[in-house]
Amino acid sequence: MEKGLPAKILLIPGILIVLILVVYVGFGRGLIPSEAEYQKGQARLAVAMKTKLPETPLLEVKYPIQGYRIPGVGGFCWIESSSGLIKYLEPDIDFDTFIFYGRPTLIVAGRDNNERWGPGLSQAHAFVELGYTAFRGSTNPTHLPQSVFPDIDPLNLIYFKTAQQELDFIKKLVSAKIIPTIGYDGDFSTVVGYNKDGLWIVRSDPSQTDKEGRNFMTYPVPFEPTFITYRELFNNWGMDYQFFWYEKTGFRKPVSEIYAENKKNAQEAVSNLKAVLDFLQSGGRLVDFTYEIDIPSSISLYRYFTKRGNTDIANIYLKIAEIYDFQRESLGPDSRRSQSEARKFYIETLTKVQPLLEEAATKWP
Repeated sequence: MEKGLPAKILLIPGILIVLILVVYVGFGRGLIPSEAEYQKGQARLAVAMKTKLPETPLLEVKYPIQGYRIPGVGGFCWIESSSGLIKYLEPDIDFDTFIFYGRPTLIVAGRDNNERWGPGLSQAHAFVELGYTAFRGSTNPTHLPQSVFPDIDPLNLIYFKTAQQELDFIKKLVSAKIIPTIGYDGDFSTVVGYNKDGLWIVRSDPSQTDKEGRNFMTYPVPFEPTFITYRELFNNWGMDYQFFWYEKTGFRKPVSEIYAENKKNAQEAVSNLKAVLDFLQSGGRLVDFTYEIDIPSSISLYRYFTKRGNTDIANIYLKIAEIYDFQRESLGPDSRRSQSEARKFYIETLTKVQPLLEEAATKWP
């Protein structure tokens, strides 16, 4: 039985709620195609993408790509799908290393147009640091604020006139072994194959992973793709038919640089978290908040430092993960909340981990 929060619930303060606003812009469903914007996007792709896509996609293809889920911990579909993708593309990058490249110690605090408020773990950032260029496609020519996609060059926000046009492009990407991610039924899911009837997608599937005896401390468990028909795709694709893809264009940053970045972010998290709490307590918009139950970052950092013999700081991150898990469990099976209840919960959760994050900042070797 699923013990974690459903993705749709946990991501209420996150990116998906922001994306819901797209429908009010007018172009979100591709009802008013813009030829000029389309040509602009195609010209950008011709310059920015290094891979030559096939004129005609393969009739059928499927790659052996899985997802990885922390048992019982819902709401991290974006990590579950992308961690399996990077494991396929870069076999030496395991779940914890992927998290380490995704800035797990960062607290964003609205310091510029690239920041929202809250924990800053980002799968897109991890891909960029590993030598990939990020792109986003949608049927909406009015793109969301840069803070929603801080690791995507605004020039790489590409407009398509219709969802079918996007699907045709997705098949070309997959044929060229560039694996895209779609927003499907509230989850970020990688498209790992297709045939004449539909797509194979790596979508969060607790039935495969959340077994008796497993919990948030269990190393992420692999799960297999799900098959969806094209009708299901078009019925459940996100508001503006968004999708993402990452193309290998450079070299990964050395671990030493990533470590230095994470250490710096851990030290700055002390003041940044205070700013986030001030933001929440003063009535800041919840759609600008990221999320609060950051179990993936804290438990991965616990394992990272444990392996290196740094038990003092490892145990601090374990305590942080335990607090997050306790808070998650406290919501019970029905985690629906009003705006005021959600705000109170975010403040309570972040306040509980605040002293531990302050202590961790002083312990980085």
